[in-house]
Order: sequence, then C-alpha cells, then structure tokens
Amino acid sequence: MKKWKINTPDREITDNLVRTTGLNPFICKLLASRGITSRAEAELFFNSDELCDPYDILDMDKAVAAINEALENGEKIAVYGDYDCDGVTSTYMLFNYLESQGGEVCWYIPDRDEGYGLNKGAIDLLEKQGVSLIVTVDNGISAVEEALYIREKGIKLVITDHHQPPEILPEAIAIVDPHRQGDNSDFKQLAGCGVVLKLIMAMENDTDSVMMQYADIAAIGTVGDIVSLTGENRIIVRNGLEYMKHSDNEGLIRLLKQCGVEEGDEVNSSLLAFGLCPRINAAGRHSTPKTAMELFLADNPSAAAAKASELSEMNNLRQQAETKILAEVEEQLRKNPDLLNKPILIVSGEGWSHGIIGIISSRLLHKYGKPNIVITKEGEVARGSGRSTEGLSLYKLIDSCKELLIRFGGHTKAAGLTLATENIEAFMQAAYEYCEREITDPVIETVYADAELLPQELTISNIELLENLEPFGEGNRSPVFLLRDCVIGAKKKLKEGKYISFSFTFGGSEYRAIDFGSTYDAFPCSEGDRVDILAAPEINEFNDKYSISIRVKDIRLCGFKEERFFAAKTAYENYRCGKIDKRLVVRMIPTQEELKKAFDIIRSTASLSKAEFLADKSGINCCKFGIITDVFEEFSLIEKDIPTDSVKILPTKAKADLSGSKILAVLKAMA
Repeated sequence: MKKWKINTPDREITDNLVRTTGLNPFICKLLASRGITSRAEAELFFNSDELCDPYDILDMDKAVAAINEALENGEKIAVYGDYDCDGVTSTYMLFNYLESQGGEVCWYIPDRDEGYGLNKGAIDLLEKQGVSLIVTVDNGISAVEEALYIREKGIKLVITDHHQPPEILPEAIAIVDPHRQGDNSDFKQLAGCGVVLKLIMAMENDTDSVMMQYADIAAIGTVGDIVSLTGENRIIVRNGLEYMKHSDNEGLIRLLKQCGVEEGDEVNSSLLAFGLCPRINAAGRHSTPKTAMELFLADNPSAAAAKASELSEMNNLRQQAETKILAEVEEQLRKNPDLLNKPILIVSGEGWSHGIIGIISSRLLHKYGKPNIVITKEGEVARGSGRSTEGLSLYKLIDSCKELLIRFGGHTKAAGLTLATENIEAFMQAAYEYCEREITDPVIETVYADAELLPQELTISNIELLENLEPFGEGNRSPVFLLRDCVIGAKKKLKEGKYISFSFTFGGSEYRAIDFGSTYDAFPCSEGDRVDILAAPEINEFNDKYSISIRVKDIRLCGFKEERFFAAKTAYENYRCGKIDKRLVVRMIPTQEELKKAFDIIRSTASLSKAEFLADKSGINCCKFGIITDVFEEFSLIEKDIPTDSVKILPTKAKADLSGSKILAVLKAMA
C-alpha cells in the first residue's frame, strides 16, 4: 500500500487558461494542476525554444578564454569526465568539439573503483601525457585538494559542473557552475552535459548549429541524470529527440537499433530512460565507462555495432547481478523479517557491486515503500547507497551519523556513504535511533495524480493531446489520473500470471487495464468490486482501430481509509519492534470470530498482501491481521514469506487450541 496524493486543479485558473490560450479544457486542467497558471507560462512551456545567453553563467568568459588560449598555443587539453551517463555524454561532446577545432585533446573517465571526480593517480597520468590544461565535466566543484595538486604540477584547471558548490571552492582559472553564488543565469537545473552544451555554444558563438550537432547526445545525459525536464532542459531534450531520428553519430544509431529503433522512428524520453541510459550506465557499473565513450567515438558502422552490442551485454550482466543481489537481500529478510518493521530498512552483504547497490535501493523502495540503505562490504571498507521518500531526509540522517563514516554525500531522497566495515552495526543502530527521535509520522512512498478524471473526459482525443506535454521525466512526469468508483470485470493472466489484465467499467463505459505491479494471483480485487484506480491512460492501436487502454499505477477499494490503514500498519511495526502502545492493546487482540475469518481468508489466496487487503476489506485492520498471522505461525498453521509476498497453510494432524497462544497471553496481560 502507498499513500495517494491527488491534486485538485483550481477551477478559476483552469477557466482562465481556456479563455486566454484557446487550449482544450482537458489540457488546461492538467496545466493548472502542474502550477502553470497564465498564458505566458503556458507559452513558455509549449513554445519556448531559446536558451539563455551562455555567458550569463559565472566564469563562462574565463573558461572560453582559457580553452581558446590552449587551442591557439597547441597545448594538450584533457577532458576529465565521470562514469555515469551524464559524465560520458559530457566528455564526448567537449572532446569531439575540441578535436573538431584542431586541438590536441585527450579524455579521461575514471572507473568506478577510482571513485567519483578528480584523483591524484589520474592527474599523474595526465601529467606524463603532457597535458597542460584539464577541463572537468560533470565533476570538480568539490575537488579542493585535487585542484591544489594540479596547481603544484603547473597544470591549468577549468571546472564545469552542475552539482551544489561547497563553502570553499577549488582553485581554478574558471569554475562554471550555475549553482555558484553570484551566478546570473536564469536556469539552474542543467545536467553536466547541459553546462557543456552551453560552453560549446559560448566558444562557437552560436546556438542553433551547436544544438543541431550535440542536442541528441545532450538529451541522453539530461534524461539519464534525472534532472528536472522543465525550462532549458525541456528545450534540450525536445530538440535532441527530434535530431536523434536522423543522428549522424554511428554509435548512437547502433545503440538505438539495440533498443529496436530504426532511423526515422519516433523516439521519446521513456526510451532514453529505460533503453539507452541503462546501457550506457551499465559500462560504468559493471565494467569500464570507457566502453560507452568508445561507442560514441566509433567512426564506422561495424565498430559502432560491436560497441553497442557490448553495452547491451553489459546491461544484461548488470541485470543478472541485480537479480542475484536482490535474492540475497530477500534471504536476509526471510531470516530476519523484523528488519522491515524498522523505520528504515538497512541491509548489507559481501561483495555486492557498489555500482549496482543504488539500483537495488531504488527497487527496495518501490517494493516495500520504505526508505532504505544498501551496504556492500569490500574488506575493511564498506560502501552504501540509499533512497528515501517524503518524510525522511536521507542526507540529514546520514549527517547525524557522520562520526561513524569516512565520507558521505547526497540529498534528501538519495545519498551515498563510505564507512569502516566494523562500524556497520553501530551505524545501523544510530540510524534507527535518529528515526525514532525525528520521525513523527510514518514514512511511506507516495503516488501522485494530476487530477480526478471525469468519465466524459476519458476520450481518445483528450488522451492523444497528452503527447504535447512530452518529453516526460523528472519535474514533468507522465500524467496520472484518479478514476473514481470503477467496477472490476473479467481478469486475464499475462506472461503466465506474472502480470494481470482486467476489464472495468467507468461511467458506464468499459475499458481494459494492465497492472504490471501485481501478479495475477496477488491481484487483490475480485469481479464486481468497486475500486478507485490511479491510471496512466494510453492510446492503443490495433488493425487501424484506436482505443484507450489503462496502465494501473495503484488500485484500492472505494472508501479505503488511508490514515486508518497506515496508523494500524505503524502500530503493528512498533509491536514487532517491542514498542507497544498500551492504549491500543485492547483493539489489537483478535476475537475467535476474527481468527476464523482470517484463516479462511488465508486459505483463499497464496498472496500475503492480498490476504491483508481482503482482511481490511472484511473489517480486520492490518495490525490485528499481522498479530493473527503471528499466532498462526506460533502454532505452525501457516508459513509466511514476506520477500515473495506468499503465505500458505501448513498440514496439521490435530486442531490447534489457540487459547494457549503466548502472543495473545502477553497482550491480554497488558490490556
């Protein structure tokens, strides 16, 4: 279960947008939901195609002068990047441009084992190669010590970055970062490749030609870095997607083919996010980012095809490694299920790839709806990566434990850390204590919807209009709507029951829905149930006929009491951790009738979450149902497996006398 947050667009603002823009009322309702309240803002969102003057960014003039001087003097320039998608695309763009200007230029991207950003070993290597100017891309803003090392060697340094600056900046000829204090640029949310794009525009003194040359590559890095797809990022990605259809970069062409895209085919941001970017990132996560860079540098179809195939294979290996790590995490949770009853889930393992644990953390957040940190032990040192949601700042939590850490960084919803392996247990305890002190309300993943959709608004013409809001991504998410009071119809297995499809009626019309978040067996609703659906409507084309299909984001029974449910869930988690609110004890003790009803529910399904859903539907809240299942386990009547969301009845020789339950005896003694 996840929290729902449904926006309610202001009717007056919506009507004003309809009147002043002439746009469809459905689109105006969606714009109002997203904070676009005037004709000027709507025009900026839909029609803006001009980037601000790159020289508005502080130190851009100094960076251009330093690089041009090095080019004119025939000095060797090194472009120093990063191992993720943004870093690789940034490195390629600037390297390619400087090479096209006749510069003596090389590039360096550290492997993940070297760590993020500039390092002394790489600086020594570049010195031996005769480099006299290093230009960083997508890194460098925090490299105070490394910048001093570069100066001592007599090498010049220009930094281009997009991360938040520290209090003390590195020493460099120029530091180009929109987040710097005193920066006059209007748009601050550029990815590293966006900063590089504007650097090239400044050097070339031209916007359009540079956009045509590099927007396709910059779009990949922008989407891959999950920056807000608004403002200038929206312009970059929108242009990049258009130019990508006829890209002249052999590596990109071949990588698109690996994703099933041929020249001239339409490409959207989802394909970048789930097709191209994971393949590029896989190089840095599973092997070396140099492979991804070599893809973009490939100058003939056969070499490009080989590199694209190699990246796809790396991505497959990365997926296999994810599956293996997730299985090990599940085994830990199987042995110690109360880890999931803590306010934050923390797991650790031996030799888990530190390039993958961030993905694992994201998966755990989505699966369990709980903030988490995944730690991999690498001998005496361990590395961790965490993800969170509203209600818990990971950065503040980790900062409160900094005495136990070697280093850390990140922000509210994502963070990383390094610590001595021997300090893992102490860190876990400190993290739990921080949560107990600071968290007052349950921290649960939230699903957002733009608005409630009325039956008359769910039309093919309206849903087709949603394409005008592309590209979708961070800050401009794909639209999701609430469909209230739907009636479940016939259900159908997909992929042998791995997913489910079902029909439903809404406002008197029938639709078909697909739920990729539930198996057929775990789907909690029955035919005839009245439900509310958070839905992403799509257009389905078959035999030249168009229809609306619904991709389910979440589903629950009509009248579901969210606050009551999560209060009960928190009460059960606290109970499992030994923190029992005595005021609630009487309400936690099940009656004989509830014990029998719960057993019948479990008998009807193999899914633990479905059983919980059905219990809540029948009036047994999830705290009481959890205690009931604990009692059943106490007498070996059932077997729960939380990681696989399964529960089964165990064979018994005689009828169990539950009145002898030690669990119930403790609760009754407290009542």
